[in-house]
Amino acid sequence: MNDFSAGNLEKYDYLQQTGILASLENLKRENRELKRTVRDISSLISFTDIDSMLDYLIGQFLDYFMPQSVLFVVKIPRKEELRQFFYQRMTRSNYRLPAGSFETLFKYFSGFTPSELYGKTFSSDEIRSELDSSVLDTLYSDLKPKFIIPLVGIGGVYGISIISERIVGNDYSAAELDYMHRMFSVLSVTMQNGLHYESSISDPKTGLYTCDYFFTRLANSIAASRRYGRTSAMLMLDIDHFKRFNDTYGHLVGDKVLIALSETLKRVVRAGDCVARFGGEEFSVLLSECRRDNVFPVAERIRKAVENMNFQDKGQVIPVTVSIGGFFFSDMPNITPDYITSRADKALYYSKEHGRNRTTVFMPGLLDRANLELNQEQTD
Repeated sequence: MNDFSAGNLEKYDYLQQTGILASLENLKRENRELKRTVRDISSLISFTDIDSMLDYLIGQFLDYFMPQSVLFVVKIPRKEELRQFFYQRMTRSNYRLPAGSFETLFKYFSGFTPSELYGKTFSSDEIRSELDSSVLDTLYSDLKPKFIIPLVGIGGVYGISIISERIVGNDYSAAELDYMHRMFSVLSVTMQNGLHYESSISDPKTGLYTCDYFFTRLANSIAASRRYGRTSAMLMLDIDHFKRFNDTYGHLVGDKVLIALSETLKRVVRAGDCVARFGGEEFSVLLSECRRDNVFPVAERIRKAVENMNFQDKGQVIPVTVSIGGFFFSDMPNITPDYITSRADKALYYSKEHGRNRTTVFMPGLLDRANLELNQEQTD
């Protein structure tokens, strides 16, 4: 062995004996963890809707430490409503935490200041011993929580997240807990921003989109038809004889009809379609990337779903029907949201004038193209 190799070996032995090499390895590992966290946070804040945020976060958990279940429960701004997202073995599930359990936990966390909650994970056993409430029995029997994390935003606590044991059965490491703290601290802010944005574009009574937001989506569909050749359709719905509901049964029943119809519309259409309350008892639906031969069948499916709603008040079945008008559009020159709306409205008027509880769909023809060209010439 030459003097150079011997000298390096002595240095290595010295570094190993003093613990410097182990410290360097720890620093490298912490650096890798930090890079991962920064990368994941950057991706998380790029999402604007709640579902995408949570789906991304759950995907990262699945790749990192795999809890058996994760539950998010949040209060919706301006509403007395809870919104829940439950993942069982990292797959979305329909489980719902009882409102009483949530309120008990919410009240507990509301007793802290935001600074006391920031970046903190609460042991479920600690909380249970503090509260000693039978209201939480369902929570512990159903979910078997390991940690309960408050979601803190502007104004304090607005929700909670419940993390179970890991699927593999091992305890969470310090690095995993640190990652969890950082991600939840960012998620608390991004989720609250997303909820407030959803609230700003939603009709407070029905939970559907507002008319203004609908026109934004309609303009985006027109742009997509011009750029990518995509086809879409707009439907307008009007509750038949709605004034009779208010006159006969009262305005409270009329409001219940609006809410029941809204729930039916959200259930029947695709997740990517846009359903809005256009005004009063009128509703609109934007069928994104819809083929010409699908418009009428989709509209009829909506009409029949409303007809079969079986709406009841005080044990009395009250029939509810809608008239529907639709307009299919593609890459037509000079087409505007106002023009599409006017054509869908004319189709709706035709349905109402010809018996109600029916569907009329207008397809663009030569007359439409001529009118659009004429309108453009007059504008120029």
